[in-house]
Formats: sequence, C-alpha cells, structure tokens
Amino acid sequence: MVSPIVASFTEWGFCMGNEVVDKLKKKGFMDIQLHQIKLGLSEGLPVEIYAKSEFDWFQMEEIRKGLKAKIDASLYARSEIPYEKMRQIRKGLQDGMNLMPYVDWNAGVLKEFRLAKLKDIDLSAYIKQGYDAQQLGEIRKALEQGITLEPYIDKEYRAASIAEIRKGLENGVDVSLYAKKMYSWRKMRELRLGLENQLDVSKYSGKFYDWEQMREIRLGLKAGVDVDSFSSVKYSAKEMHKKRLDLLLQTHVNGQAFYKQMEASVSNILSAEHSIEVHNFPVDTAKEKGLHNDNNVKLRLDKEHLKLDLRANNMEAYVSAEIPGGIIPRDVLMELLNENRVKKGISDKAMDCLCNGEYGQGPVLIAQGKIPQKGEDGWYEYFFRTDVQKKPKVLEDGSADYKDIEWFEVVKEGQKIAYYHEAKEGTDGYDVFGTIIKGRKGAEKRVLKGKGFRLEEDKKTYTAMFNGMIRLEDEELSVINHVELDEINMTTGNIFFDGSIHIRGNVSSGMTVKATGDIMIDGNVEMATIETDGSVMLKKGMNASGNGMVKAGKDVFSRFFDATTVEAGGNIEVDKCLNSQLYAKGMITANRIFAGGIASSESGFHLNNVGNHAGLKTVLKVQTDETARNDYHNILFNLRDVTRQLEVLKKNHTELMEKHTAEERSEMELFQKIEHAVFLKQKQLDKMKELALKLKKVIDRQKLVSVVISGNAYEGTVVEIGSGRWEAKDQYNITIKQQDSEISVYNN
Repeated sequence: MVSPIVASFTEWGFCMGNEVVDKLKKKGFMDIQLHQIKLGLSEGLPVEIYAKSEFDWFQMEEIRKGLKAKIDASLYARSEIPYEKMRQIRKGLQDGMNLMPYVDWNAGVLKEFRLAKLKDIDLSAYIKQGYDAQQLGEIRKALEQGITLEPYIDKEYRAASIAEIRKGLENGVDVSLYAKKMYSWRKMRELRLGLENQLDVSKYSGKFYDWEQMREIRLGLKAGVDVDSFSSVKYSAKEMHKKRLDLLLQTHVNGQAFYKQMEASVSNILSAEHSIEVHNFPVDTAKEKGLHNDNNVKLRLDKEHLKLDLRANNMEAYVSAEIPGGIIPRDVLMELLNENRVKKGISDKAMDCLCNGEYGQGPVLIAQGKIPQKGEDGWYEYFFRTDVQKKPKVLEDGSADYKDIEWFEVVKEGQKIAYYHEAKEGTDGYDVFGTIIKGRKGAEKRVLKGKGFRLEEDKKTYTAMFNGMIRLEDEELSVINHVELDEINMTTGNIFFDGSIHIRGNVSSGMTVKATGDIMIDGNVEMATIETDGSVMLKKGMNASGNGMVKAGKDVFSRFFDATTVEAGGNIEVDKCLNSQLYAKGMITANRIFAGGIASSESGFHLNNVGNHAGLKTVLKVQTDETARNDYHNILFNLRDVTRQLEVLKKNHTELMEKHTAEERSEMELFQKIEHAVFLKQKQLDKMKELALKLKKVIDRQKLVSVVISGNAYEGTVVEIGSGRWEAKDQYNITIKQQDSEISVYNN
C-alpha cells in the first residue's frame, strides 16, 4: 500500500522536509530506501509504485530504473521477487523480451537465458536438463563462438570444468583426452595447457596424480628437463617442485652468466698462452718443506705437494703445486685425480704441461665438464606468404603503386598451409666426475589458433578447410571465405558475400557490393556502393559523381576518389582526392592531391598539396570521439550518484554496527544485506573510476592530433579542430594543431 505521506510529498518533487523524513522513518523506511524515493522524485517518476516499506532499497532501485527506462515496471514490482530477478526482468524488457514467464528460474539462469537470447541462442534445452547458471554461462560462451560442446559435457561437471573444455575446443586441442569425470577442473586445466603447448601429456595424465603434481611435470616438460626422474606418483608436489628446480639449475649450470664463463674457459684451455688467476702458496711453507728452489732447478713433486680444487658445480678441476714449475709424474697426477673421483674431461695438454713442469704460478685447469646444450625450439613452417602488406608501396615521387600490389594470398581446400616441426632434444653434458647432465629439450610452440583450417591426425600438419583467403595476424591463422569475380554489372546483379571478394574488372553504376571480409577491385568503380566489415582496396579508384559510397569497418585504399563518400573505421589512404566527403576514425592520408570537399578524421591528416590555385574550398575537420566524450560525462554524472548511494549504505552499516553486538549482527538479515550492498557498490564505484580514467586518456590523446600538410596549402583550405578554425593563405609545408583551445601553425 502506498504511504499517504508519500502521496503528499509526491507533489513537492525532490524537496523532502525533515518532518516527512521523520514520519517515513517511523513507518520503517531506512535512509537508503528514502534515497531511492528522492531519486525517483528528482527524475519526475511516479514513485508511489515502489515507495512501500515492503520493498528493500535494491528492489526500489530496479523498479525506479525500469520507470526511468519507460518500460512497464509494474510487471515485476512485487515484493516477493528478489531484486536480482527484478534486474534481469528489467533488462529483458529493455531489450524487448518478457522474462516474467520464467520468473521461477533463479536470477543467474535468467541472466544467461537473456544474454543468450540477445545472440539468437536458445538455452532452454540445457536449462531443462538442470544446468546451473555458471554452467550455462560457459555453454553460452561456446555457442557464441560457434562451438558445440557435445558430446564432451555433462551436468555433473562443474562450470570450471566446462570452461576448460570450451577453452580447449577454442584452441583446437583434442579435449577428449581430458574431458573425463575422473579429472577435476584443475587437472583438466593442466592437461589443456600441456596440449596447447604440444607437450606429451601422457607423462602426467594418470588418475592418481593430483593437479599440483601435474603442474610440476607440465612445467618440467615445458622447460625441457628430464621429467622421468621425478614424475613418479610417490613424490609429493613439493618434492617434484624441488627436483624440477634442481634439474633446471643443473642444466642451466648456474645460469647464463656461467655459460659465458665456461665458454671462456674452453677457449683458454685450448690456447697456448693459457693463463689463469694466480693462487700462491706461502713461500715460508715451501722453505719449511725443503722445496724452495733458488737455482731454478726443476724439482720432482709428490702428491702431498699438490692440491686439487673443484669449482663451478664440479664442472672444473684445478691442480695447484707448492712450487711453480715442479715436475709432476703422470702417475702422481692420475692418483690425485682418482682420489678426487675426477675422470671426465681431463685435458691431455694440461697433463703434459704439469708433467713437464711447463706451468707458472697459480692453479691449472686440468679437467673440465661439458656444458649441456638446449635443443632447437619447435617452429612452424608456412606454405604461403606471411609478409603480404595490405597497403600500396609508396614510390619515389610520393605516389603509391596500386598496380602491382599483392593484397592477399588464396589457398585451396585441403591445401597444406602449415607444418609444425617439433622441438629437438638437447645434447647431454657431464661434470668432471662423469655425472651426466641432461640437456634441456627445446621449447614447443603453442597449437595454432584461428579458423578455417584443420589439424590433421599427425598433430603437425594444418590444411585449409575450404577455398579462401589466408592470413596470419598476431600469431593467429585464418582462412576466410573468398570469391573471385570478373566484374559487377546489371547482368551479374548485386553481390552479398560472407567473406572476402576480389573483383578483377569494373563495378558499374547502381550496383552494390557487400562483404564481411576484405574487398579488392582491380578495375574502375562508378556510382556504386561498396560496403564491408573489413578493408577496401580500389586499384584504379572511384568516380561516383556524388552518388556512390565506400564504407569499411577497417581501412580504405584507393588510387583516387572523385565526388565519392567514404567512411572508414580505420585509416583512409588515397593518391588523389577531389570533391569528396571522407570520414575516418583513423588517419587520412593523401599522397599527391587533396582538393575540394570535406574530410573528417579522429586521428589527424597527412596530406600533400591541399586545395588548388583557384581557391577551391577544402575543409579538414579533426573530430573528437563524441562517444568517448559522452560516455566520460555520463560516468562522471553516475559516479556522483553511486558515491552518494555508497555513503548512505555506509552510514546505515555504521549505525547497525554501533547498535548491535557482533553476535546479533551475524543473525541479522538486514545487516548482511547492507554489508553485501556496501561491497557491491564499492566494486561498482572502482570499476567506474577505472573506466573513467581510460576514457579520459582517449580524450586527452585526441587533443594531440594534428594536420600535417607537405607542399601547398592553398587559399580556400579550412582547418577545424574542436571549436577552433583556421584558414590558409597560400602557405607551404605546415603543421596545424590545437594548443590551449587555440589553433597554432608551425613550419615543418
């Protein structure tokens, strides 16, 4: 029932007097509920629909938002409907769907059903089977990508397990190897990551491993170490971790710095001028032993006059003698080495030097281990050109070469497009004891991601699924539907194609060419419409006589435009542009002439010779991203509202903290609601602040945009940046930009 007090202050608008507030509080209204009523009044809404004490403030907020969005909020303005369900019903109504027939579903299921419906996906079959909201979320994400999860999923799987199956299918791995009930989602993740990195997951797919053991074995395989030495299930994950790190240290031989040191030592031992850091015995010690030699007579040294040092993780053995240049019998040296278990990497040259007394002061490197070598990393061999540039080559005179441009490469169904060469095993090394140090296997590459191809049974060969255009961008391989046509005219009719189009001839007036991929036209384009989500390349250009347009989601390239309307989500690049209307989110570039018409860009201009001698009006506008600017101002406005709501919630939270003991609060549903609300509002506030900061950076970056004119800026040229306007007076080689709300002009 509507409070008569509310009815009385509805006429007052936002101004609620203290008397009214006190009366509402006495009727059980809390500050946060009053806040929603005040907001509704300030927005001119009929608050009587929700100004009832039986609604909590979250329910009030959802009803208020529905009224504000001009939907029929009375459909869900029922106190028995939790606010989470109200929210999904409200959002559904705003999107043109009525979810009230499904009000018995929980809020999470309603949300996933609504989001799926927006993409023309029906989850009702999965809902009937009993999948919960989190599971439905993963199923929805898969279906949005065109991925069918059957036969791999089951409602007994947790949502996290279904997510691992979804991610595996998205990345092209054989999920049947881990989509099993014996694996938890964490085990599935370890197997998926191994498969994506082309590792031998059979090394750790046993059901008795826990996920942490799996992780250690996977990381060992990825690092190329010998996992067989620690992969037994008898080792705990902690023990595996230690053994893996020990192997890494061993194969790295104390890191890259030591590799360099060892390589230097190898060079030195092979050098006739081999010298080493001095290590002196005290002279007094030699005298006491009767070994001091003033006449430079070479003495015969026994084992007790020698010392053997092991260094660098037992990779080097050094012999030091108390008397430099003393003769050391070979059998004495061998006995010394055997006693210290040095048996590998012994240098014959060093042995000869020591036996003949041909050495100076300091230790002599007598044995050296072999550094293990890491194997060659895995790599992909591609059977198509990966360096095709999607833009014309600029010639010496500044113009662009549209004639010989290669814009894409086409492959045929079943054609081999890539082959994976597996990583090679490393070469083992050893220390001076003869202990083998396993060489690390090279790193495997991840499985190729993308679409339009299949991975053959050998798990190495990639083939095209159909005839199409192929491209490799950011390590993602795609084969896209592609059609080649001779020309487009009244005989052929208009073209609408899901993929890329290559037209070898002309496009006649009145025709329409639409595609989802790229469009390349070799011939002339007349008064036609060219539209695509991708990029457009016009090798000869377009003369639309004011009745044709090009619209691209990405970039547009053309030899010339004459009386043509062009819109691009990316850049526009043209050699000559006459009397045309251009708009680009990216940069607009004219390599030779830009005269007449209007051009707008959010990223700036780089033009040669703007206008003409006759003073043809040519307008260049630097546009700001109004969407970003509007979003920024809306967020700032909403920030104030959310901040106020948070302050009210915190006030109520503090009051309850002061009035009730911890034990009382733990059983108080109202307190738990407020505490949860504080958490959610704070989280919302933090996200809004983060988004506001990102938008502010976009807006600030736009302030740095400039217009660069190389060559003539003829009279009749007008540049508009923000609210500023500048007109050229036959100037040459200039840059125009806005500083402190005023336009400034600089010489290039």
